Amino acid sequence: MEELTMQELLEQQEQEMSKVTPGEKITGKITSINNDEITLDLNMGFIGLIPASELNLEKGVYASDVYNVGDEITGIVTEIHPKDTTIRISKLKADREDDYAELKKAFEEKTILTVTGVKAIERGIFAAYKTQELFIPISQLDTKFVTDTKEYEGKTLEVYVKELDRRRNRAVASRREVLQERIDKEREERRARIKAEREAERARIKAEREAERARVKAEREAERARIKAEKEAMFDSLEVGQKKSGKVTKVMEYGAFVDIGGIEGLVHKTNLSWHRVENVEDYVTEGQEVEVYVLGKDEEKRKFALALKDINNDPWKLAAEEIKVDDVITVKVLRIIDKGAFVEVRDAVEAYLPISELSEDRVLKVQNVVNVGDEVKVKVLNFKPSDKRMLVSKKEAEREPEEDISEYLEVEDSLGSLGELFKDKFKDLDVE
Repeated sequence: MEELTMQELLEQQEQEMSKVTPGEKITGKITSINNDEITLDLNMGFIGLIPASELNLEKGVYASDVYNVGDEITGIVTEIHPKDTTIRISKLKADREDDYAELKKAFEEKTILTVTGVKAIERGIFAAYKTQELFIPISQLDTKFVTDTKEYEGKTLEVYVKELDRRRNRAVASRREVLQERIDKEREERRARIKAEREAERARIKAEREAERARVKAEREAERARIKAEKEAMFDSLEVGQKKSGKVTKVMEYGAFVDIGGIEGLVHKTNLSWHRVENVEDYVTEGQEVEVYVLGKDEEKRKFALALKDINNDPWKLAAEEIKVDDVITVKVLRIIDKGAFVEVRDAVEAYLPISELSEDRVLKVQNVVNVGDEVKVKVLNFKPSDKRMLVSKKEAEREPEEDISEYLEVEDSLGSLGELFKDKFKDLDVE
């Protein structure tokens, strides 16, 4: 390619520059930014310059706060300088053109614009829509009488553009019309709503009267079915040994009924505690929240039993690990009856001490031998942990152990007669 002469380059620049006229829009890419201006690459051999005053920046904001090198900016050509091949551009004018176009569209189509009150005067308030200024007369500020226009300064207002004359630089807006339109719409909607509500109410009452019996019946049947299904499902989910949270619903002499989520089970008084239960109300009251264990369930009768006592810590099983029949143990007398006494072996483990097992001698009254609170040694005669039963004897615990003479009872010819065998043992006895 042939290199162009300086004259040819100048002529080419003039041709390119002749294509650009003041007032037209042009777009360039930012090549540098400083506090005074932004430089653009217009991709046509010329440099575009936008002074900071023509950037349409808010007060206190710098060009570098908004733009970066490489960003594109569109503005309006204001001046052309062929000598230094620069073009002056105004983004502010371009923005004003765009904003005025929006203002005009809102005027022609009667759409609502959002503006900001800027300066109040006695006759109204000046408002800003982006770069455009509108005037709202005091009579158009509100549906009610306005006495102080300053209260609208800095406020966001919704308006209709009522007059627009660019030649006279005149734009008039009305907030009152927007408000009145909404009030009228709300009134109309309220009238329609009230009318519809009244008609619907009459229809509802009529329908309710006609369908009440059927509805109530269906609801009751559905509720009964739902409750029954929930109870059945709850019952089927029960497993022996499960721990459940419940509430005591009724206290009886023989135990308490507990609701564990829609179904009730009985806690028999014997299952309230591992200790002896005399009075159910000593352990539970109606409305009390409790933790219970599932003891068993009857599939056929759809009933189940519960326990308040901790079934996982049966004191009788624990006692069975330590105590065996024929063991001599120390117990405490808890209760006395005519035919004997009940004694405490371990916490919540009681044994029966019959009157006949109190002493080798004849006992006419239990209190002659033991009293409540006494600690005595007894021998275990019978122990059935599974039945929660233990029989003990005081006299057996106190009996002297018999000497084992079985070794002497073997018959051997070489030992002679029994008299000879035991003569040394009986020699000290006085025989009359």
